[in-house]
Amino acid sequence: MTERTKIMVVGAGHIGTGVCHALAQTPRPLDIVLAGRDEDRLTRVVNTARFGALARGGTSTVNSVRIDLDDVDHAAEQIAGQRPDIIFAAASVQSWWELFTLPKDRFEPLYEAAYGPWLPFHLAPVVKLMKAVRAAGSQALVVNAAYPDAVHPLLADQGLSPDVGIGNVANNVPAVRTIAADLLGADPAEVVVRFVAHHYVSHRISRVGDSGGAPFHLTVWLRGERVDLAPEAMFAPLLTTHRRLGGLPGQAMTVASAISVLEPLATGATALAHAPGPHGLVGGYPVRLDSGAIALDLDPAMDLETAQEINRVGQRHDGIATIDDGWVTFEERSAAVLREHLGYDCSKLHWSEAADHATELRHKYIEYQNRA
Repeated sequence: MTERTKIMVVGAGHIGTGVCHALAQTPRPLDIVLAGRDEDRLTRVVNTARFGALARGGTSTVNSVRIDLDDVDHAAEQIAGQRPDIIFAAASVQSWWELFTLPKDRFEPLYEAAYGPWLPFHLAPVVKLMKAVRAAGSQALVVNAAYPDAVHPLLADQGLSPDVGIGNVANNVPAVRTIAADLLGADPAEVVVRFVAHHYVSHRISRVGDSGGAPFHLTVWLRGERVDLAPEAMFAPLLTTHRRLGGLPGQAMTVASAISVLEPLATGATALAHAPGPHGLVGGYPVRLDSGAIALDLDPAMDLETAQEINRVGQRHDGIATIDDGWVTFEERSAAVLREHLGYDCSKLHWSEAADHATELRHKYIEYQNRA
């Protein structure tokens, strides 16, 4: 990477905006480019980030470029012209939190589908972006916020997977570390956790306090020594003393998770983090970031195949039966929810069909929303 790292943030929604602001205020100056379609919003977000950084004495540059991912050739030209070292993808057709704005009687039936069947919303923009990245001949590291647990393994065999994801498994780790430290009478800085878990587990423990029967692997280390703590003792306070904001306000935690990956990658520092979809793997893992490289940091007693199997089972709980050779097959119980309530019928999806399915699903969802 160059001495002053350039990061392109693609998507000026809540996550992209939050990440742009946070990056602009990191101690080491960066060159930040915010990319999106709405030029007025781009201008406002960029100026807010610039002024906020300046108020704190920062010297990062923040600029914008118009990119419409529907025009892959033009997007490729912009990426080639900007030559970013890192691309952060924060684009989705519809965010998960939008479901939480529905009236309760409309929200609860859809929530039963879990996250998996909504995959087209997150897959479609990533496919377009990665095609543009490849067409540009870019060597940038690509960090993705849109359902990396499933998007990355689906695109891995196609040579289109981003390098690593953010959020999901990472979002509860700071709270779990804090709870573990409280139980051990220690400072959170002295505690390291290694958590292998699919999005389903991470989402459920923050809402219900248990994994819903989905497997996971969680170990705790105090000053370099492994200690035994019951996971239930660390999950229960997530609903009480250590509860946090959810929905749209809760996206602040996702932004923090993104920075925990982006900042070390940008500065070349060594850091321990958690991330979904590293190197195209299914689900979430502990990772070590070192000199711009991304490596798994599994518990020494755990092998990769065991970790992957934990996440493959978690994936089924999230509504996805299998991902294989560019195809995703949804669990029938989950597909049936969207079929019954939205009239959207999709049991199996090829990655190349993502855009059409995203358009149809969005249309069906808006109809359902309007009926509310």
